[in-house]
Amino acid sequence: MRFNPAGTILYGRSQAQLQADLVAAQNAYGQLMIGGFTVSVAYEGKSVTYLPGQEGKLAEYINMLQRQLGNRAAGRRALRPMFR
Repeated sequence: MRFNPAGTILYGRSQAQLQADLVAAQNAYGQLMIGGFTVSVAYEGKSVTYLPGQEGKLAEYINMLQRQLGNRAAGRRALRPMFR
């Protein structure tokens, strides 16, 4: 199944907005991983606070932003042997 950017909740946001959100989320992830107790990520006038132990949710958000920007493949492809 191919990734369809028009099918996500991020559809309609500009590349610049998505890139700014990605940088903020990656910075928040870094802070959380080095011992920050809480980190907040804001977008579209909303704010989400992540606590230690919620790194997975923040990583999912980062992955979604990367896919929307086209920076990440939608999924792994099967490896096929090549014979010469």
